[in-house]
Amino acid sequence: MKSFLTSVAFAFSLAAAGSTMAQTAPAAAPLAGSGGSIQSPLFKAWIADYQKAGGEPIAYTGQNSAFGISQIESKAADFGVTAMPLSDTDLKAKGLSQFPFVISGTVLVTNVPGLESGKLKLDGQALAAIFMGKISKWNDPALKALNPGLDLPDWPITVAHRTDPASMSLLLTSYLSSVSPEWKAGPGAGETVNWPAGLGGKGNAGISEIMSGTMGTISYVEYAYALDHKLDLVALKNHDGAFVAPSPAAFSSFAASAPWTASKGFGVQTLDQPGKATWPLVLVSYGLLRDDAAPDRAKRVRDFFSWGYANGDAAITALGYAPVPASVKAAVQARWK
Repeated sequence: MKSFLTSVAFAFSLAAAGSTMAQTAPAAAPLAGSGGSIQSPLFKAWIADYQKAGGEPIAYTGQNSAFGISQIESKAADFGVTAMPLSDTDLKAKGLSQFPFVISGTVLVTNVPGLESGKLKLDGQALAAIFMGKISKWNDPALKALNPGLDLPDWPITVAHRTDPASMSLLLTSYLSSVSPEWKAGPGAGETVNWPAGLGGKGNAGISEIMSGTMGTISYVEYAYALDHKLDLVALKNHDGAFVAPSPAAFSSFAASAPWTASKGFGVQTLDQPGKATWPLVLVSYGLLRDDAAPDRAKRVRDFFSWGYANGDAAITALGYAPVPASVKAAVQARWK
């Protein structure tokens, strides 16, 4: 009888120990994403709202698109983020899939004494000449011709540009290459180029620091960043010849008719697209997932972005971004299934 009671007690002790071990077993490692800095404000808002809704905590590190691609390739992140879509060939070679989740825009910003935000109008040729250093004063005849009635000061122009790799630099220099043969033959297009003129800064913060300390500057940042830092905006002549002010509506104007197809990783051309109301410098941000990711972690990432598709448009709008079309969200989720 004593032996039986001892065995029972031992069995209960094992069960209790097992229960304790189950209760104290380490939780799965938190999800982590890496990518561009322009998406950081959105992820900060989405992650906070996701947790309030019962979702798990997620870490996001924003630097640039190249960083996001390298981190997902090396399996150092559960998802990557890029503002330039990868081709089908690159996706296959890297073992990745991609999906769009937000639309934004690269905008031109100035710090010019007496110049009100949104009043200055530029076209591609004038912009290229400014960034080439060929137009060096704000009251240059070419700028006065584009802005009749606007009091442009006799003030030198200082260009501020990114020194680190950036999708915004690639988009802007691709645009300048498309409108200026001289730019195309010179600096060309790239995430980094040899800028002919101006001062360089790292990231949006570096650009903002130059602009705040140097009167007469012109540069480029992401729209949400420009809004948050109250930077003066520039209207730009678009593909259809209309001068358009940057706005979420102008960024998403092209989206309804864009050829979003899963066979192309949902990648679409956004540079200087047709449409009277379309902003010429649009960015679409894409999430990147590894095809060989652990199924449970991949599902948790998809759950987060599915939540964002369903519940994240309010934050998108409040921050100055634009949502992708509902039909695109549905196509992405159908592919996930």
